[in-house]
Amino acid sequence: MIHDLIRYQFDDKSSLKRENVLLVSLGCSWGKCAFCDYQEDKSSSVLACDSVNKKVLSQVRGIETGSSCLDVTCSASYTELPFTTMNYIRNTCVEKGIKTVILEGHYIFRDSNKFYVDFFKACNIDVLFRCGVETFDENIRETILHKGLPNVTPEDIAQHYQWINLMFGMNGQTFDQLRKDIEIGLKYFERINLSIYTSVKGGPSRDVNSITEFYGSDYYKELSANPRIDIFDEWDDNNDHNVGHDI
Repeated sequence: MIHDLIRYQFDDKSSLKRENVLLVSLGCSWGKCAFCDYQEDKSSSVLACDSVNKKVLSQVRGIETGSSCLDVTCSASYTELPFTTMNYIRNTCVEKGIKTVILEGHYIFRDSNKFYVDFFKACNIDVLFRCGVETFDENIRETILHKGLPNVTPEDIAQHYQWINLMFGMNGQTFDQLRKDIEIGLKYFERINLSIYTSVKGGPSRDVNSITEFYGSDYYKELSANPRIDIFDEWDDNNDHNVGHDI
């Protein structure tokens, strides 16, 4: 378990204001993504997971923030959170007046979505599902990132997920590919989380030149103004890792 992560944030800059919680899972079953350094934020103990997750969820303020949306991520898929934690999430939503919860998971767990829809619907809470795609360039996605989505099309993913994660800024990606990814993402999905790549041990290198070009472009301004896109960058001006823990 990584003990110094930032686990609660309120995003009031997005067109969809929401509270974000980063919870501890029982571990990622896939665990092969080359860009992910959250995989060690896990515990084999349900009690240990619940202990941390209850404290994180206690920070949720719900309608006091002017928002009724809770965005839940963890070091794996939402299906790999203890079900006791899922109960805490639902209870928190009820207590704080939250009407929409966002759950993030790997495509391999897509058939589980309907059970969680029913679970939250019992308390009149809507669920949106987000899938980490990172890029629609299958060569990069599978050969470099080892994402585990071979031969999966945008249409396939859109049958189960309303939101997606995309990533830009690693060696091997191009500006043109980013444009294609965004175009596909906006065509098939309600919303895009675009992350600017943060290098991790053993992963691809961060392409500083491409990122600099992106931030200096009119395209960046265009995406920033699009209410269906949120852009996240966990790197500060000194190229220090800024997500609450060091790589």
